[in-house]
Amino acid sequence: MMAVLLNACSSTVKGPYGYTNQYQQALASSEAQASPPPDSSVINRFAAFYNPLNATLIPEQIDSIYADPVYFNDTLVTLTARDELAAHLQATAEGLNSMSLTITKVINDGSDLYLRWVMDARFTMLGSERLSRTIGISQLRFNAQGQVIFQQDFWDSSQGVDQHLPLIGPITRWLRKH
Repeated sequence: MMAVLLNACSSTVKGPYGYTNQYQQALASSEAQASPPPDSSVINRFAAFYNPLNATLIPEQIDSIYADPVYFNDTLVTLTARDELAAHLQATAEGLNSMSLTITKVINDGSDLYLRWVMDARFTMLGSERLSRTIGISQLRFNAQGQVIFQQDFWDSSQGVDQHLPLIGPITRWLRKH
């Protein structure tokens, strides 16, 4: 098993790396549709959507928060349709005991909005509740209607969710130490 993991780590990705290439393409294509970052009421509505992430409210609120199409990458998944995003967020909310996002800083560079945040996710694994607290930054672009057309989350899932997984957790903790 360890030999397979080490061999996988030693291989080189050929061609353009998918995540980076997708990000750069989505960034370029969203440029024409983007409006200047919205006022604080739109930012507050976005933050409220995730604080807490509520499975029953997602279907009611997703259309006002996200455009269709949308580029959404949270480091775990890349989606380009609002209905796919709604299904992903629904499954996430239903799979957790709770999730909340606290925005600690808002940075507006004139075209993009950057939100620095702390995310708390509580979930039950092997009969006990666990807390995953992570930090991250979301890069957002909005259309003229105040809907998100581009969202790229930058965070280290190995510091949050992955460390709690039965098989992956010990490996990621070992790799982080070495």
